[in-house]
Amino acid sequence: VGDIIAEPLRTHYPDIKGAELREKVDAIMDRVGLHPHQKNRYPHEFSGGQCQRVGIARALILEPKLIICDEPVSALDVSVQAQVINLLKSLQRDMGLSLIFIAHDLSVVKHISDRVMVLYLGNVAENASRAELFANPRHPYTQALMAAVPIPDPERARAKPPAELEGDLPSPMNPPSGCVFRTRCPLATEYCGREIPVLEDKTGAGHWVACHYVERDEELN
Repeated sequence: VGDIIAEPLRTHYPDIKGAELREKVDAIMDRVGLHPHQKNRYPHEFSGGQCQRVGIARALILEPKLIICDEPVSALDVSVQAQVINLLKSLQRDMGLSLIFIAHDLSVVKHISDRVMVLYLGNVAENASRAELFANPRHPYTQALMAAVPIPDPERARAKPPAELEGDLPSPMNPPSGCVFRTRCPLATEYCGREIPVLEDKTGAGHWVACHYVERDEELN
Protein backbone atom coordinates (compact mmCIF):
# COMPACT_ATOMS: atom_id res chain seq x y z
CA VAL A 1 0.00 0.00 0.00
CA GLY A 2 2.91 2.35 0.68
CA ASP A 3 4.13 1.79 -2.88
CA ILE A 4 0.63 2.43 -4.26
CA ILE A 5 0.33 5.75 -2.44
CA ALA A 6 3.88 6.81 -3.32
CA GLU A 7 3.64 5.98 -7.04
CA PRO A 8 2.33 9.42 -8.14
CA LEU A 9 5.22 11.11 -6.33
CA ARG A 10 7.73 8.75 -7.92
CA THR A 11 6.22 9.46 -11.34
CA HIS A 12 5.98 13.25 -11.14
CA TYR A 13 8.81 14.01 -8.70
CA PRO A 14 11.48 11.33 -9.24
CA ASP A 15 14.00 13.34 -7.17
CA ILE A 16 11.95 12.70 -3.99
CA LYS A 17 13.37 9.54 -2.48
CA GLY A 18 14.23 7.80 0.76
CA ALA A 19 13.27 9.44 4.03
CA GLU A 20 11.47 12.37 2.37
CA LEU A 21 9.28 10.02 0.34
CA ARG A 22 8.46 7.89 3.39
CA GLU A 23 7.66 11.00 5.41
CA LYS A 24 5.18 12.26 2.81
CA VAL A 25 3.50 8.84 2.56
CA ASP A 26 3.23 8.57 6.35
CA ALA A 27 1.80 12.08 6.64
CA ILE A 28 -0.93 11.56 4.02
CA MET A 29 -1.86 8.15 5.44
CA ASP A 30 -2.30 9.70 8.85
CA ARG A 31 -4.39 12.52 7.33
CA VAL A 32 -6.89 10.10 5.79
CA GLY A 33 -7.24 7.99 8.93
CA LEU A 34 -4.75 5.19 8.21
CA HIS A 35 -1.85 4.21 10.47
CA PRO A 36 1.55 4.75 8.79
CA HIS A 37 2.71 1.33 9.97
CA GLN A 38 0.06 -0.16 7.66
CA LYS A 39 2.01 0.89 4.56
CA ASN A 40 3.71 -2.52 4.37
CA ARG A 41 0.38 -4.37 4.09
CA TYR A 42 -1.32 -5.47 0.89
CA PRO A 43 -4.71 -4.23 -0.35
CA HIS A 44 -6.48 -7.54 0.36
CA GLU A 45 -5.69 -7.03 4.05
CA PHE A 46 -7.83 -3.88 4.19
CA SER A 47 -11.59 -3.38 4.47
CA GLY A 48 -13.53 -1.66 1.71
CA GLY A 49 -13.56 1.64 3.60
CA GLN A 50 -9.82 1.44 4.25
CA CYS A 51 -9.17 0.74 0.56
CA GLN A 52 -11.10 3.90 -0.30
CA ARG A 53 -8.90 5.80 2.14
CA VAL A 54 -5.84 4.41 0.35
CA GLY A 55 -7.25 5.69 -2.94
CA ILE A 56 -7.91 9.11 -1.41
CA ALA A 57 -4.38 9.23 0.01
CA ARG A 58 -2.96 8.35 -3.41
CA ALA A 59 -4.98 11.17 -5.00
CA LEU A 60 -3.93 13.70 -2.35
CA ILE A 61 -0.21 12.95 -2.24
CA LEU A 62 0.43 15.42 -5.10
CA GLU A 63 -1.57 18.16 -3.27
CA PRO A 64 -4.06 18.78 -6.11
CA LYS A 65 -6.65 21.55 -6.15
CA LEU A 66 -9.31 19.40 -7.84
CA ILE A 67 -10.26 15.75 -7.32
CA ILE A 68 -12.79 13.85 -9.43
CA CYS A 69 -14.62 11.33 -7.22
CA ASP A 70 -16.41 8.81 -9.44
CA GLU A 71 -18.87 6.77 -7.31
CA PRO A 72 -16.40 6.72 -4.38
CA VAL A 73 -18.85 5.25 -1.85
CA SER A 74 -21.29 3.20 -3.95
CA ALA A 75 -19.79 -0.17 -2.93
CA LEU A 76 -19.63 0.63 0.79
CA ASP A 77 -22.03 0.02 3.67
CA VAL A 78 -24.09 3.05 4.72
CA SER A 79 -22.12 3.61 7.94
CA VAL A 80 -18.81 3.41 6.07
CA GLN A 81 -20.18 5.70 3.36
CA ALA A 82 -20.81 8.36 6.00
CA GLN A 83 -17.25 8.05 7.32
CA VAL A 84 -15.71 8.44 3.86
CA ILE A 85 -17.98 11.37 2.95
CA ASN A 86 -17.18 13.14 6.21
CA LEU A 87 -13.49 12.57 5.50
CA LEU A 88 -13.84 14.12 2.05
CA LYS A 89 -15.69 17.12 3.47
CA SER A 90 -13.01 17.69 6.11
CA LEU A 91 -10.26 17.39 3.49
CA GLN A 92 -12.14 19.80 1.25
CA ARG A 93 -12.36 22.33 4.07
CA ASP A 94 -8.82 21.94 5.43
CA MET A 95 -6.95 21.64 2.12
CA GLY A 96 -9.03 24.02 -0.01
CA LEU A 97 -10.05 21.22 -2.38
CA SER A 98 -12.67 21.32 -5.09
CA LEU A 99 -14.50 18.04 -5.64
CA ILE A 100 -16.41 16.84 -8.69
CA PHE A 101 -18.51 14.17 -7.02
CA ILE A 102 -20.24 11.70 -9.36
CA ALA A 103 -22.99 9.56 -7.79
CA HIS A 104 -26.42 8.04 -8.33
CA ASP A 105 -27.42 8.17 -4.65
CA LEU A 106 -29.25 11.47 -4.15
CA SER A 107 -28.92 11.31 -0.35
CA VAL A 108 -25.13 11.25 -0.77
CA VAL A 109 -25.26 14.06 -3.33
CA LYS A 110 -27.39 16.17 -1.00
CA HIS A 111 -24.95 15.70 1.87
CA ILE A 112 -21.72 16.58 0.09
CA SER A 113 -22.50 18.89 -2.86
CA ASP A 114 -22.66 22.67 -3.03
CA ARG A 115 -24.06 22.63 -6.58
CA VAL A 116 -25.72 19.73 -8.35
CA MET A 117 -25.73 18.96 -12.07
CA VAL A 118 -28.21 16.32 -13.23
CA LEU A 119 -27.17 14.48 -16.40
CA TYR A 120 -29.19 12.27 -18.73
CA LEU A 121 -27.39 10.41 -21.53
CA GLY A 122 -24.48 12.80 -21.07
CA ASN A 123 -26.65 15.90 -21.45
CA VAL A 124 -27.24 18.46 -18.71
CA ALA A 125 -30.88 18.37 -17.63
CA GLU A 126 -30.64 20.69 -14.63
CA ASN A 127 -27.98 22.60 -12.69
CA ALA A 128 -28.58 24.50 -9.48
CA SER A 129 -27.40 25.00 -5.93
CA ARG A 130 -28.03 22.05 -3.63
CA ALA A 131 -30.68 23.88 -1.60
CA GLU A 132 -32.52 25.14 -4.69
CA LEU A 133 -32.44 21.85 -6.56
CA PHE A 134 -33.73 19.72 -3.69
CA ALA A 135 -36.36 22.28 -2.69
CA ASN A 136 -37.56 23.01 -6.22
CA PRO A 137 -36.59 20.38 -8.84
CA ARG A 138 -37.87 21.60 -12.20
CA HIS A 139 -36.81 19.15 -14.90
CA PRO A 140 -39.11 16.09 -15.22
CA TYR A 141 -36.10 13.78 -14.94
CA THR A 142 -34.92 15.42 -11.73
CA GLN A 143 -38.45 15.20 -10.32
CA ALA A 144 -38.59 11.49 -11.18
CA LEU A 145 -35.23 10.89 -9.50
CA MET A 146 -36.46 12.65 -6.34
CA ALA A 147 -39.69 10.65 -6.36
CA ALA A 148 -37.73 7.38 -6.64
CA VAL A 149 -35.71 7.97 -3.45
CA PRO A 150 -36.80 5.37 -0.83
CA ILE A 151 -38.42 6.65 2.37
CA PRO A 152 -37.80 4.51 5.46
CA ASP A 153 -41.14 5.47 7.06
CA PRO A 154 -43.81 3.06 5.64
CA GLU A 155 -46.68 5.52 6.12
CA ARG A 156 -44.87 8.36 4.39
CA ALA A 157 -43.73 5.98 1.65
CA ARG A 158 -47.33 4.93 0.90
CA ALA A 159 -48.47 8.55 0.81
CA LYS A 160 -45.72 9.62 -1.57
CA PRO A 161 -46.84 9.96 -5.21
CA PRO A 162 -45.28 7.34 -7.50
CA ALA A 163 -42.39 8.21 -9.78
CA GLU A 164 -43.65 8.93 -13.31
CA LEU A 165 -40.49 7.78 -15.10
CA GLU A 166 -41.35 4.90 -17.46
CA GLY A 167 -39.62 2.96 -20.20
CA ASP A 168 -36.01 1.92 -20.64
CA LEU A 169 -32.89 4.03 -21.01
CA PRO A 170 -32.14 4.55 -24.73
CA SER A 171 -28.78 3.53 -26.14
CA PRO A 172 -26.15 6.27 -25.72
CA MET A 173 -24.83 5.16 -29.13
CA ASN A 174 -28.16 6.02 -30.75
CA PRO A 175 -29.88 8.67 -28.61
CA PRO A 176 -33.33 10.04 -29.46
CA SER A 177 -33.55 13.11 -31.69
CA GLY A 178 -34.29 16.46 -30.15
CA CYS A 179 -34.56 16.17 -26.38
CA VAL A 180 -32.81 12.94 -25.37
CA PHE A 181 -35.24 12.50 -22.44
CA ARG A 182 -38.42 12.73 -24.54
CA THR A 183 -38.99 8.96 -24.85
CA ARG A 184 -39.51 8.75 -21.07
CA CYS A 185 -40.86 12.21 -20.32
CA PRO A 186 -44.50 12.76 -19.21
CA LEU A 187 -44.45 16.26 -20.78
CA ALA A 188 -43.07 15.25 -24.19
CA THR A 189 -44.75 16.35 -27.41
CA GLU A 190 -43.89 15.99 -31.09
CA TYR A 191 -41.98 19.27 -30.86
CA CYS A 192 -39.54 17.70 -28.37
CA GLY A 193 -38.40 15.30 -31.09
CA ARG A 194 -37.50 18.14 -33.43
CA GLU A 195 -35.71 20.64 -31.24
CA ILE A 196 -32.91 20.20 -28.70
CA PRO A 197 -33.84 22.19 -25.56
CA VAL A 198 -31.51 25.04 -24.63
CA LEU A 199 -30.04 25.06 -21.13
CA GLU A 200 -31.48 28.28 -19.63
CA ASP A 201 -31.38 30.00 -16.25
CA LYS A 202 -35.06 29.83 -15.37
CA THR A 203 -34.81 31.96 -12.22
CA GLY A 204 -32.16 34.53 -13.05
CA ALA A 205 -30.32 33.26 -9.98
CA GLY A 206 -28.44 30.26 -11.34
CA HIS A 207 -31.10 27.54 -11.65
CA TRP A 208 -30.45 26.15 -15.14
CA VAL A 209 -32.90 23.79 -16.85
CA ALA A 210 -32.95 22.24 -20.33
CA CYS A 211 -36.64 21.65 -21.08
CA HIS A 212 -39.07 23.15 -23.60
CA TYR A 213 -41.93 23.12 -21.09
CA VAL A 214 -40.33 24.42 -17.90
CA GLU A 215 -41.16 28.12 -17.80
CA ARG A 216 -39.07 31.00 -16.52
CA ASP A 217 -40.06 32.59 -13.22
CA GLU A 218 -41.16 35.81 -14.90
CA GLU A 219 -43.41 33.82 -17.24
CA LEU A 220 -45.03 32.09 -14.27
CA ASN A 221 -45.67 35.45 -12.63
